[in-house]
Amino acid sequence: MVRALILYHSLFGNTKDVALCLAQGMEKLGIETACLSIDEVDINQIPNYDFLAIGGPTHMIGLSKAMKVFLTKLKSVNLHGIKGFAFDTRNHSRLNNKRWFILENSAARKIEGNMRRMKIEIIKPRQSAIVYGREGPLESNVKTSFQEIGKDIGNILGS
Repeated sequence: MVRALILYHSLFGNTKDVALCLAQGMEKLGIETACLSIDEVDINQIPNYDFLAIGGPTHMIGLSKAMKVFLTKLKSVNLHGIKGFAFDTRNHSRLNNKRWFILENSAARKIEGNMRRMKIEIIKPRQSAIVYGREGPLESNVKTSFQEIGKDIGNILGS
């Protein structure tokens, strides 16, 4: 059976909600899924999973301090060959326009780059969930969208 681990850092609960929706989508396809905060996970257990998703809030156009610390620790673990996906939550802004890729205001971009350097095979391009205001709520279609992304990932893992 395929085992998936979804890790998140969340300040106001929005990124956690997105992570849970991603997990629900994967579980609907029979993927054994664990969803944990980066503060709860034993990084030495991560290589026991076939798939790793990592998500966090976008802070000052990049990673939160907690996510930076976590990714630095994660570099000490051999994750070569694990499949992966990066996601984030962020405020709506004109800098979020994908045509301006170099200016992308996204923690997911930095998470995905770190994952690639750790030799994690990215199986689906990073995705962002839009949050209104500093504390939320999430954009209305985000939860359904991330459940569908979870199903897409489940289909990729199951094939």
